[in-house]
Amino acid sequence: MIYLLAYNFYFGNNSNNKESILDNNFKRNKFTDKKFVIIQRRCNLCGLFSFYIVSLGCIHNYLLKGFIPIIDIKSFPNAINGFNIYKTNYWELFFEQPFGYTLESVLKNAKNITYINCGDCKPRPDFQSMLYNKPRKYFWHNFAYKYMPIKIELINQANNIIYLLFKNSKNILGVLARGTDYISRRPKGHPIPPNITDIIHDVKKMDEKYNYDYIFFSTEDDNIRDKFINHFKTKVKQIKQKFRINYDYKKKDYLNINKNIKGNVKFNKIYLINIIILSKCLDIVTARCSATAGIFVLSNGFRNMKIYDLGVY
Repeated sequence: MIYLLAYNFYFGNNSNNKESILDNNFKRNKFTDKKFVIIQRRCNLCGLFSFYIVSLGCIHNYLLKGFIPIIDIKSFPNAINGFNIYKTNYWELFFEQPFGYTLESVLKNAKNITYINCGDCKPRPDFQSMLYNKPRKYFWHNFAYKYMPIKIELINQANNIIYLLFKNSKNILGVLARGTDYISRRPKGHPIPPNITDIIHDVKKMDEKYNYDYIFFSTEDDNIRDKFINHFKTKVKQIKQKFRINYDYKKKDYLNINKNIKGNVKFNKIYLINIIILSKCLDIVTARCSATAGIFVLSNGFRNMKIYDLGVY
């Protein structure tokens, strides 16, 4: 009930209503008499879509409290900024801030600023709740579109890649497979990923039934990638990458330990584009993780889904 009430509060009974009471109040004056909240999630090893789903929850909470939320990932070390503090808020290379304010403009001009360490804001777009609750899923879909849209240049890149890979075909199965540190480190509280053998088995059954034109496959793990391509051959489509993650299973490092800021930004841009493309596929095969929550938020819905929920470590 609270989600439906919040949905109507933001969008009205008609989801096409682009203006809200909050919007009108916030737009009256650019900075005067406005309350800003700088949201910092001080999690140094969290990935992009972990930041994404928690930030959506924090934006939701603080809009309801009358604040204009601003996401800040530059002021503390994290996996996106290469574990260093930079002048650039790299979040704004991926997403727009609510109402068009940038972190720099708020720090320069605003008088009323509150800082919070946003650890685990709820409600947020949790994968399991969205899977079984369509109103909640579409609430977060519209909320993200309105208050944290992806940068238009990344949307355009994704659409161009979709055309290059698939032309006008819509009969596409999207597959996301997580490996590397999820397998080697078995991080406590994180979802257990499926074995690639099980993924191949289930994708084969779906392909026999629906005869997909192509399978769009996304993974950060070279071993998983090679096994999948060896089985499905030329039917598999991927984004061509000029670089790969040379993950060393013997060292068992975290995937996000890279301290090269340019490499981190490049990796996360391609990662985000992969998730956009997966969200536009006709059917989806994936497992419980933050990226899957992102796929559900961005998607308009899938015809068929195979979702692995194998518990957590």
